[in-house]
Amino acid sequence: MSIVVPVYQSEKTLGATLSGALTQTYPDVEVVVCLDGPTDRSEAIVDAYGDEVVVVRQENAGLSAARNAAIEAAGGELITLCDADDILLPRHVEASVDVWLRGSPRSFVSANGLFLGREGVTGRRVFDRPRADPARQRMAMLEGNIATIFSTFPRRMWEELGGFSTALNAMEDYDLWLRAVLSGWQLRFVEEPTALYRLTPGSMSSGAERMNRANHDVRRRLAESGIPLDEEEQAFLQKTLEGDWAGYTIGVAADALAAGDTARAAELLSRAADVSPSDRRLRLKAELLRRVPVTGRYYRRAERRRLEAMAR
Repeated sequence: MSIVVPVYQSEKTLGATLSGALTQTYPDVEVVVCLDGPTDRSEAIVDAYGDEVVVVRQENAGLSAARNAAIEAAGGELITLCDADDILLPRHVEASVDVWLRGSPRSFVSANGLFLGREGVTGRRVFDRPRADPARQRMAMLEGNIATIFSTFPRRMWEELGGFSTALNAMEDYDLWLRAVLSGWQLRFVEEPTALYRLTPGSMSSGAERMNRANHDVRRRLAESGIPLDEEEQAFLQKTLEGDWAGYTIGVAADALAAGDTARAAELLSRAADVSPSDRRLRLKAELLRRVPVTGRYYRRAERRRLEAMAR
């Protein structure tokens, strides 16, 4: 088992990340760090761990290239991802391997996590939607990313799919999970939160416009990949290529709600629900806003509380 950690300008969070990776309850865990040309104190922090970590050094080439380099150097047949601003709780690897062993060898595992704010753990889960019917997993993954970054997968899955795409500047994890599921790999889940996800203004997950463009790039690449899709999947892919990512549209709807434009928010949420049909809560929220506009006040307060919790 190898935990791979890509590192770039991560001096403020790297110590906690490595400590979490090195204190797993699962035996015989290797930690592989790829120093992706950082210019801050990240390299000195990694070097302080000595022989406890395997280190790969390279000129700055981006997150995907750093992950690929770390996996290439890893000795484990199972790979666990951990970014340099996140923290794996002690049972993360153990829980993920346990779920993987109960499934098909042609499967990978995604664990849930909790958001980590400036004042500590917020209590909010990274993935809080109902799980899709396993029989509809292909369509669910086409709708949007149903895995988390806290994923564990066989090395041969990474080899078969050609690794993380270096052509993408964001959503490179979703790109790999999407291609995996559509290529016959089954996604399994650890429902309990076993990691902490740090969402900061400078993190790769921030920037809705950039993520919207990346989502389109992922789908365009899929359309050009030659991976077989049935008629329903092909039609849905084409539909999503012609519009915006649901997550982006939901964000714009939240801005409309904050501005008091309930009608606009309802319209946008309906549009998001069209490209995320399995998330019934979206459609319900849109209908409530359209039919009972006063509910916009409740949603505004809820969104304000969520943002305040994330900022703490």
